[in-house]
Amino acid sequence: MNFCFFGVGGVGGYFGALMTNNFSEKHDIFFVARGPHKDAINSQGLTLKKSGGKELINVFPKLCTDNVNDLPVCDIIVLSVKAYDLENAVSEIAKISDVNTVILPLLNGVDIYERIRRQLSTGFVLPSCVYVGTHIESPGLIYQKGGSCQISLGKDPMYPDFYPEALLLLLNDSSIDFEWEGPVQISIWSKYIFIAAFGLVTAAYDKTLGEILDSPELSELTKSIMAEIEEIAKKLDVPLVRDIVETSFSKAKGFPYETKTSFQRDVEFKGKINEGDLFGGTVIRYGTELNIATPNTELVYSKLLDKFD
Repeated sequence: MNFCFFGVGGVGGYFGALMTNNFSEKHDIFFVARGPHKDAINSQGLTLKKSGGKELINVFPKLCTDNVNDLPVCDIIVLSVKAYDLENAVSEIAKISDVNTVILPLLNGVDIYERIRRQLSTGFVLPSCVYVGTHIESPGLIYQKGGSCQISLGKDPMYPDFYPEALLLLLNDSSIDFEWEGPVQISIWSKYIFIAAFGLVTAAYDKTLGEILDSPELSELTKSIMAEIEEIAKKLDVPLVRDIVETSFSKAKGFPYETKTSFQRDVEFKGKINEGDLFGGTVIRYGTELNIATPNTELVYSKLLDKFD
């Protein structure tokens, strides 16, 4: 098969390294990357360093390129880009996909499937979410520290009878932890409640997770944003657990006091494109469409927009 990892940053690079390590001799595996990261992969391969720094994997794809015109039509595409790059990425993967292509989007966000389907009508798109703590430590080197490293994925709403047997076998044979879920939207929205609320508040107020927990005011603000997202999910008939706000908020207690959210770290780099719209913008748009008040999200997102200026 032809297998493409479109985006080999922290998430795509982690899973790309594992699967290339297992299947590069059986299948043609391609990476799409840019700049020094692409150059390093072509010259010295992609290296994965796991927690503790003891386990190293070094792999070479068949080709690492920044031009999809170099690639054949692919059987499976793992899409791992930031939400602000999604529209351009989908335009590109349309050139290397057909009616049989299986697309696995490993992105944060609750409307990723809908965004993809607005541009791409062919192939099978599997809604999913991923739990992994990874980043590019240096060009060509991915460092994984934390997270369950699990993928939750489910049926394409357009093709509910399609079962991605080949993809699931590849994940299993790569010892990648995954869960094939019917109502995968539950996992997607449950994760989003945590990352959106804590991401917005930590970035807007320049506080770590521990500092948020120490502040009664910011704790209540974070929970209020979670509650607004929960109301949106209810209106969309996503059956979240009854105590989702308390459960999600309590997860922060399992992180070191000094932990910053990835969104917060992006905001700290002035001028860097970030995923503010994925969190604040998405919640506010859903609220408007569904007639659900989102005053706390609007307050915090407005504070963030002032920072962006």
